[in-house]
Amino acid sequence: MNIIYVIEDYSENGGVERIVSDKANTLSTQYQHNVTVITVYRDNRKEQYRLNDEINLIYLDVPFARRTNNSLLRLISRLYTIFIAIIRLNKVIKRLNPDIIFFTTTLGAILLPFCHTKARKIYESHLARNFNPFNKLFFLTELRAERIVCLTSGDAKEYKYAKRVDVIPNYINDIKSHVEDYSVKKAIAVGRLEYQKGFDILIDCWKEIAKQYPDWKLDIYGEGACREELQHQIDSLELGNKVKLCGRNNNIIDVYPLYSLHLMTSRYEGLPMTLIEAQACGLPSVVFDYQYGASDIVSNGHNGLIIEQANSKQLIEAAMKMMSSEKLRKQYGTNALEIGKRYSKENIFNKWIELIT
Repeated sequence: MNIIYVIEDYSENGGVERIVSDKANTLSTQYQHNVTVITVYRDNRKEQYRLNDEINLIYLDVPFARRTNNSLLRLISRLYTIFIAIIRLNKVIKRLNPDIIFFTTTLGAILLPFCHTKARKIYESHLARNFNPFNKLFFLTELRAERIVCLTSGDAKEYKYAKRVDVIPNYINDIKSHVEDYSVKKAIAVGRLEYQKGFDILIDCWKEIAKQYPDWKLDIYGEGACREELQHQIDSLELGNKVKLCGRNNNIIDVYPLYSLHLMTSRYEGLPMTLIEAQACGLPSVVFDYQYGASDIVSNGHNGLIIEQANSKQLIEAAMKMMSSEKLRKQYGTNALEIGKRYSKENIFNKWIELIT
């Protein structure tokens, strides 16, 4: 079968790029499908996720929209970008003559209705629609897509006019190592250093936590536009020896087992891979009850603690409760190992094969 994935910018190092590359590689090598990845933009960064040699990576080389404070010029630039993308994408699709096209990311949703092809068009929602700033433009996507695939049942409810909506969560590959020492006084948080991830909230909370537990350390892994701002926040709160921005780690799965507690203060999510991975490594988690995905993964009082969204006081109390008891961390962490089985690749990927066939 001839399959295409359309992605906004394959040079990004986020969860979408990671899961798309893994699905493309698996469909190509294990199921012998002919797979192409089309990326709308090209920038100077090196691709973080390798595609197998059999997979064709095509750049449309569409220019980025201009960044300007002039709202009219910004709108014109965005419309021009979309217009160029539509023209170039249709040319490539006509040449490749695919059977199925998977559209990912926001730009993919916008392009889908203007893609003229007999191929089945499927939109993968990796960001909950409620939190997508362009979600009002998705009405045409609903009408023209063969299917909408969401990560959570909560997000699926937002697509009321779609022909069919499926829920297929992201998966994780086999975890080789797990937490062995729950006495370690180190907490971990992972994600892009962006407003969405709420690390500013976490750092503020750690100021209070550190007063009660001065021997505990917090390491934050990831890169993003807010790095300088977050580092300034750490310095101004005099937490330089308590909180560390560790940057991006390409083998984060091997890092989780070095900690005994996982914290997540996102303002919103699609379905957080970092939470699934941390749990699969045996880490108990303290998380905000963000939309969507937190309550799908963490059962309060079983494999972690779920806190009312953006409630800093409750977060501080919950974190300190976990930090006060090695026994509790081990109990919740052991229960967390079940998540690895639930979201295993073997379990989830079969749903994609059923959809394709």
